[in-house]
Amino acid sequence: MTVRLRGLGGLGEFGANSLLVDDGAAGRVLVDAGAAFADEPALGLSYEVPDFSAVAGPSPGLLVLSHAHDDHCKGLGVALRAWPGCRVAASRTTLAWCRPALSGAGVHGAELGTGPALASGGWQVDGLPVSHSIPGTLALRLRSEAASVVLASDLRVAPSALGEETSLDELGRWGGEGVDVLLLDSTNALVATPPPTETAVASALAELVRSTRGMAVAVTFASHLGRFRQVAMAALAAGRVVVPVGRGLVEALAVQARLGGIGLPLGLVRPARELPRLPRDGVVAVVTGSQGESGSAFMRLAAGHLAGLGLQAGDRVLHAARVIPGNERRLAGLFDLCVRQGAEVVTAAEAPIHASGHPHRQELETLLDAVRPRWVVPVHGWRRHLQEVADLVRHFGASAAVAENGEELVWSGGELELSGQRQPVGRLAFGDGDNELLDAGEVHTRRILARFGALVAVVVQHDGSLPSVQLHTAGLRLASEEVEELTAAVRGEAGRVLAGGTMDGDDASLTMERWLRRELRRRCGQRPAVVVSVVTGADRAPRPGAGRPPA
Repeated sequence: MTVRLRGLGGLGEFGANSLLVDDGAAGRVLVDAGAAFADEPALGLSYEVPDFSAVAGPSPGLLVLSHAHDDHCKGLGVALRAWPGCRVAASRTTLAWCRPALSGAGVHGAELGTGPALASGGWQVDGLPVSHSIPGTLALRLRSEAASVVLASDLRVAPSALGEETSLDELGRWGGEGVDVLLLDSTNALVATPPPTETAVASALAELVRSTRGMAVAVTFASHLGRFRQVAMAALAAGRVVVPVGRGLVEALAVQARLGGIGLPLGLVRPARELPRLPRDGVVAVVTGSQGESGSAFMRLAAGHLAGLGLQAGDRVLHAARVIPGNERRLAGLFDLCVRQGAEVVTAAEAPIHASGHPHRQELETLLDAVRPRWVVPVHGWRRHLQEVADLVRHFGASAAVAENGEELVWSGGELELSGQRQPVGRLAFGDGDNELLDAGEVHTRRILARFGALVAVVVQHDGSLPSVQLHTAGLRLASEEVEELTAAVRGEAGRVLAGGTMDGDDASLTMERWLRRELRRRCGQRPAVVVSVVTGADRAPRPGAGRPPA
């Protein structure tokens, strides 16, 4: 009996966490469907998700969500479009947070973590509530006749900021019943020093809010309602009100309110529209965009473009969040913008105002002691993090297998090995601002424009004479004499292509574009995006100045 594991995202990277578990007899289960920050924000790309439609073979019978963070669930709608008959299971909280994607696909969702195991094909799936930085997080166990697989990612052994706990006794019971493969979080594998407790974080936030002369601004993850509660209680102790700023945070609070709320007094939380009427020294604003995302509330605040909220001398900005690797430079620039406006910036590097929701090295050891797996697959990190967990596991006498996205691991005969098959599924990119799916051709065009620039040629055909030509360039280095020579060459080629009137405008445009690309490479070694527009009719004369690029 054989079970195959393949990471569609989250192995060798941060974000886009998604794992396909395939038992030929029991069927397929997909664990999580996450998104990752796009690597090219300058191209107007916001995030990307695995292209689930490119996964070969039968559809999964079940999609299980471990929790509602974007890097684990933001691709849910894409996955359900690829596999419309797939069931979805998650905790009650996660199902509530993911309601828009579920409703859009016409899926109700099965609750997990409060009752008996959920059956899907030949799989039995259990969920165990654990401590993390978003409510409703589960550790997962998938059992078939061939294997027992446990996912212990995105959890802490220490209690969360909302008081949620991870039961080591229950994890130990799973271990006692036998765990063949443990998928173990590697995010903080390089962190040897334990982070501050959530009690210490709450105390530090309270003191920093109390000692702020002007407005206090806490920057955190929209989904971290435990951190929001700590900041709100700090505001209450200082005689201030708390104002959530950022659509994601407002929506998260609304979802949690329907689930019972987070235990805050009435009147403490005020809407952002009241900010202009509130005294600066009576406010704590909680702002989203802790990773400096384009268009986020924090980015606009730092740039001085956030309506109703600006920084000035005496204000204090508290970055109460982890810096996801790769975002350091962008955030450093935003911190500097805050300081230039007169505000003080305090980060988790200067004060204990944040604790990660991922296990550090000592907690990884505790989890290994509890679960006692035969094999471990490190997940959720770059290759360096994955390798660090693998080295730690071997010191505990267990075996480890390191795989990256697309690589297939095969469990058979009590052993886990790389099959040598690598099947990356590719990524779908979503645009900045509108979050609309961009097709591959559009993304490719944006890359070409950003790297090489563009040239647009407008060719106007006249009866009985050579066409007129206008060249327009953007981001392209061409001297004036090169433009003149190229304009003359385009006019001559257009006259040849259009001679006899046998070719329509669209065919002529495509023919001219191919010729012009070759000509640009030959003349000046450049490869810009090229567009040729052919206009027919003597009544469509070009504007004066044809042949010169715009100033």
